[in-house]
Amino acid sequence: MKETEPLEDVLFESFKKELKDNLNLYENVQNTELKDILTSIIKEYEIEFNDSFADIFIYTYYKNLLKWQVMDNIINFVKTKENLRNAGKEEVLQAERTVCQDVLYLFDFDFKEDSFISNITGKQIPVNYNVTQIIKNKDVFFRPPNGDPKLRGPHINFTIEYSLDYWLKFKEDIQNYIKLFENTHSEDFLEDLNDYRYWLNKYHVFMYFLKVQNRSKKEGEKHVKN
Repeated sequence: MKETEPLEDVLFESFKKELKDNLNLYENVQNTELKDILTSIIKEYEIEFNDSFADIFIYTYYKNLLKWQVMDNIINFVKTKENLRNAGKEEVLQAERTVCQDVLYLFDFDFKEDSFISNITGKQIPVNYNVTQIIKNKDVFFRPPNGDPKLRGPHINFTIEYSLDYWLKFKEDIQNYIKLFENTHSEDFLEDLNDYRYWLNKYHVFMYFLKVQNRSKKEGEKHVKN
């Protein structure tokens, strides 16, 4: 009796078939070759967007703040916050950090000092002060002063911000940022950005299945040795 093929292997083969169809590959292709092809595609997008990643990061981060209702959760928190009470604050902080980390995960970037490092291609991409502050700031209510720190006076400090008006204005500002981003970039740019996300998602799924398969093989070898 034929042993049933593991579900993960069946799903991986189905995924690879669809992937090869998308890539117009009709011959047998090894996993290493598929990984190289996906890496090559992503490398081209990293080159194309090299000078825009700061704006792309902020745009994606702001969109996700709205999409996952984190912005509304911040506003609801400051509406109900009482003096000396922070009930629900940790959940809001964690949700905001998750949004930030999800953007880094999507593009598969590590952040080091003032640069992104691509885990896929190894490319180093410098980013600006605004991106640095978003990534480093673990408390969204601890707001940095505006502007380039090199041009500010020495006595301008961060502020603790629980004002409802501030956050309502912040939500309006990020909605305007998103609109401005979409209105000032060409249709080709936005389409390429969507395509880039598409191939990043394909890469993530492929690598997930590959890791599962490799882990299963190692576990199988361990059982055989025993």
